Amino acid sequence: MARIYRSFISSMLIVFILSACSLTASPTADPSAALPLVQATPTLTAAEKVNLELTVQVDTAIPYNTVSQIIKFNYSIKVVRNDVFDLPANLVITGAAATCPAVTTVGNLNDHLDAGEIIICTADYAITQADLDKGSVVNIATANAYTVNSNQVTTTVATVPAKALALTKTANPTTYDHVGQVIVYQYIIKNSGSSVLGPAQFTVTDAGLGATLINCGEATLTLASNATVTCSANYTVTQADMGAATVATNATASGSGVGPSQPATATITKTATSQPNTNLTAGTTIQHTVVEGEWIWQIARCYGADPSKVVLANPQITNPAAIKKDLVVTVPNIGSAGKIYGKPCIGTHTVKAGETWASIAQLYNADPTVLQMVNSSLAAGTVLKVPLNSAGTFIPSTTTGTTSNCVDLTRALKLAGLNPNTTHFNLCGTKDASGNMKIATIKVYQKPEDVGVGGLSQDIASVPVETFTPTNDPNSLIVGDMNYDGNDDFRILKNVPAGPNIPYLYYIYDPATRLFVYNQAYANITSPEFPGDNTIRSQWRENAAKRGIDTYTIANNTPRLTQREVWEAIAANPAQSTHTVTVFNADGTSQITVNETVATPP
Repeated sequence: MARIYRSFISSMLIVFILSACSLTASPTADPSAALPLVQATPTLTAAEKVNLELTVQVDTAIPYNTVSQIIKFNYSIKVVRNDVFDLPANLVITGAAATCPAVTTVGNLNDHLDAGEIIICTADYAITQADLDKGSVVNIATANAYTVNSNQVTTTVATVPAKALALTKTANPTTYDHVGQVIVYQYIIKNSGSSVLGPAQFTVTDAGLGATLINCGEATLTLASNATVTCSANYTVTQADMGAATVATNATASGSGVGPSQPATATITKTATSQPNTNLTAGTTIQHTVVEGEWIWQIARCYGADPSKVVLANPQITNPAAIKKDLVVTVPNIGSAGKIYGKPCIGTHTVKAGETWASIAQLYNADPTVLQMVNSSLAAGTVLKVPLNSAGTFIPSTTTGTTSNCVDLTRALKLAGLNPNTTHFNLCGTKDASGNMKIATIKVYQKPEDVGVGGLSQDIASVPVETFTPTNDPNSLIVGDMNYDGNDDFRILKNVPAGPNIPYLYYIYDPATRLFVYNQAYANITSPEFPGDNTIRSQWRENAAKRGIDTYTIANNTPRLTQREVWEAIAANPAQSTHTVTVFNADGTSQITVNETVATPP
């Protein structure tokens, strides 16, 4: 029975095996249908097997302002995918040269980068001068592993020099239409560095203004980082500028050991003239509105008119030497005495080092003699009043000048109602062999070429004192406000004694009569100083042992002695002196407020 059972089991197994092998299938079936289905495995690229993600970090809170200063970049490379399990990583980073730890020190410590692992590399970049000049460092980085690139990361790091200046220049107005027009250049100096600058004097140099330095702010100014200081300067349009379409000059800033800055420029553009000369017809009469600083003779020159006829045509002008802005002047028969130029009649010019009256006059078609007459100084930086287009129009004055017994000294006077123009002091008398003069007469006058008709003209007979004045000494005649009324007065050196007791003849200006009046009350004031506050200080020496300083107070053109300070050496001990201060009261009384012994002053 057992044998039969085993035979049955064996038969059944054979049936199952044959069935599985399809031995009983029909001979007409498709042979290919009996084969098993097999799918092909695609080949993946390296980029499909590996995915890297790069991020870059840098500390931007640090000011980067010095050559060779180090910028530290941190590169973080994350492995998003890696199906290359059997290859060690070959990590390369472009951009700032990086240093990476060994792959076996991160993640699971094997020799390849697995998905999810992060490796952090660092790079040190040394700042160059070019980076500071450019204002930034740009780093473009990419990580590469298994020949696959990560995303590209661009990092910009701003650089600021420790010490640097930036300059901005603007013009107002930005157009010009005539010679003598004034353009105001404004300069803004900025501390564009990271360090505080100063205290120092910050300056601007503008090629259009020559070598003259333009001071910005006080000499002790301090500028914090990004702080600014502003200043300005005037540029006067020249005849050469009228031949150009535009004018543009470069300026640079310096200060506190920094500079020059990068150049800054402002362009001004020529436009059509506001009053073309072709609109002016010779022989006609025109109405001219006075602008600040003009005078009758120069207005006449502007239109080629006869100055004396211009004066006669304006009887309403009581003082032709003191015409004011906005006054309307009738100019008859224009072109009868010269070429018609038209407005503007005057301009301004800022003197540059090395310029002369002649070189400046040439810029403006001006007469150098007239130019010098209406200005008193050629010092660099001085703003001159320029008589435009006056060349060839000057007629020398017939007023008596220097003779064998006279000397003609010129000074600029400031008087109420008169422009501060050249005034002549013609001193006449008897000269000695040393060139000193015993003065007999003084003539004070202004030429029509200086101020027009109606200026000063006064003959003064010298007071009956022995006066010997060195005519070749500029200190022989001194102009200044000696009674504090706002008008200039003058004094003449009487003689030159030993010591400080230098005496003068004083002439005080009377604005009511427009005359200089000799003032005897000033006669005792020697070696005067005028410190202000209506006071005059007078130094004197009585002898080798005694000297002092007198202080006078001015009231109603009269100086009154109000204090006397005296030092007198003690005979028994010359190294010591008595020092006293006496105060004189208005009622004629006096009192000693200081009485002491002090070391004898040197």
